[in-house]
Amino acid sequence: MQTNSKKVSFITITEILIIVCLAIVPLFVSFPYRVNIFLSWEGAYRLSQGQIPYKDFGMPMGFMYWVVPAIFFKIFGVQMITLVKAQLFLNIISGLAFRAILKNLSVQPGIRLLSVLLYCLSFSFFNFWPWYNHSVIVYEMVGLSFLLKYIFTRQGKYNWVWLLLSAMFIFFILI
Repeated sequence: MQTNSKKVSFITITEILIIVCLAIVPLFVSFPYRVNIFLSWEGAYRLSQGQIPYKDFGMPMGFMYWVVPAIFFKIFGVQMITLVKAQLFLNIISGLAFRAILKNLSVQPGIRLLSVLLYCLSFSFFNFWPWYNHSVIVYEMVGLSFLLKYIFTRQGKYNWVWLLLSAMFIFFILI
């Protein structure tokens, strides 16, 4: 049994390393400018300055899209690379949420490892600029992860916290 726990922990460490290592690659390469990146830039900048993004006219997206980049502007300064750092953070969160979903569904460790690798290579690796659609998917995946945690772990005194966290992240995609 000890060999099995070592195998699982090795797979867990490998999954987390894949998620983190593939997420940080954009920090070390030169990448093309994304069309309409000014939406991310100006909204996050205004929010980081205490203003309301695009108050002047209507936008079909909620302000939660700009919260993470705005926080990163406050921490790392207002630079284009800061948007990439914010997206790096979101990519790590989405990878961990994807892994948690698979774990909550009791997917076998080997299949889970390959799934995490495929997810990181096909979805999060190419999203190095923050974008609304990607942020919504990240919040949805985190919400789904918490919901599955609530469903599959019914015991516990504070199990309702998973449901509350799930509701919060699902609410984030609406505002």
